[in-house]
This record gives sequence, structure tokens and C-alpha cells, in this order.
Amino acid sequence: MGVQRILWWISLILFVGLVVVGTFFLTATIASYPEAAAFVVGFLGFWLFANRLIFNYGEIANSAKSLIEGEKLDKENLLNRVAKNSNAAKLQKLEELSTAALLSMWYSALEPFKYAYYLGYFLVLLIAILFDLNIISSLVFAPISEALALGASIPTLIVWGLQLLSGYYLSEAIVKAVKEETEEKTSSKEA
Repeated sequence: MGVQRILWWISLILFVGLVVVGTFFLTATIASYPEAAAFVVGFLGFWLFANRLIFNYGEIANSAKSLIEGEKLDKENLLNRVAKNSNAAKLQKLEELSTAALLSMWYSALEPFKYAYYLGYFLVLLIAILFDLNIISSLVFAPISEALALGASIPTLIVWGLQLLSGYYLSEAIVKAVKEETEEKTSSKEA
């Protein structure tokens, strides 16, 4: 037992040392190069701005995929998500809607946040392009604005990809729900 404990302590000390040295080099790089600092600020700032979109689109994609695979979703949790992200709490008989309809409402409730996010990214990118094309000229701010736009591009790409993925899975879930509903109607008419 003693050898295992010593190995664990050595591993912990090496890991903490690696984190400290990595943090030191990262902060030294950021402090030395303003472009690196602008990249980190753009990345972290837009990640915080996109946080709601990233996690909601990811959860919608996972829920819709589970629905396609035939798993039952927790409808109460879904109702809470829809009510939290939209004005759907005011609607009557929200519980009577299908799971695919609730997912669709949740997806559409993210539209204002998505457009606000893309507007912010567009403005940062526009400023970087204006500096790059020398329409606005500054030797100091041009590389910083370009680094800021590059940092903001990473979370924007993630938001865009998750939006496309959740939209695809949601459309597949709606198609499956419509097929099941028409099959139920035809089987009830035959009986």
C-alpha cells in the first residue's frame, strides 16, 4: 500500500507542476504579445456570450437523437426547458404537446440569442476586415482586432455546427413523430 501511495503523490506533484509551468508560459506569452492576449480575450469573451447557445443546442441535439432512437424523454424536464427559454409558460395545455413539438419550441426560443450572438461576431469581424483592407488604418490596432476576430471565430464555429446538428436531428425527430402519428391513424381506421 505504501508504494502505491508514493506513486500517487508523485503523480499529483508532477501534474500540479505541469499545470503551474503551463500556466506560467501561457501568461508569459499573453503578456509578451498583445495579439495573443486579444485572441484569448476574443475566445473567452465570445465563449461566454455563446455559452447559452452551445449548451442548449447540444442538449436539443442529444434529446432529438434519443427521440429518433426510440428512447423516452423526461417530458417534465423538457417542459421546464421550454418554459425557461421562451414565453411558452403562458401557453395553455403545454403538457399536451408531443415531445417533438416541445423540442421544436425550445429550438425556436433560441432564435433571439442566436441572432444577437451573430450580430456581435459580425461587428467584430467587420472591424477586423476594415483594418485588414486599410479602410481604417492603424499599425497598433489592426493585428489586435484580427486576433480578437480569430479568437471569436472558434466559439462561433461551435455554435454554428451545433445549430446545424440540432436542426438536423430535430427535423428527423419530427419526421419520425409524423410517421408514427399517421401509422396510428391508419391502424385505428382499419380497426
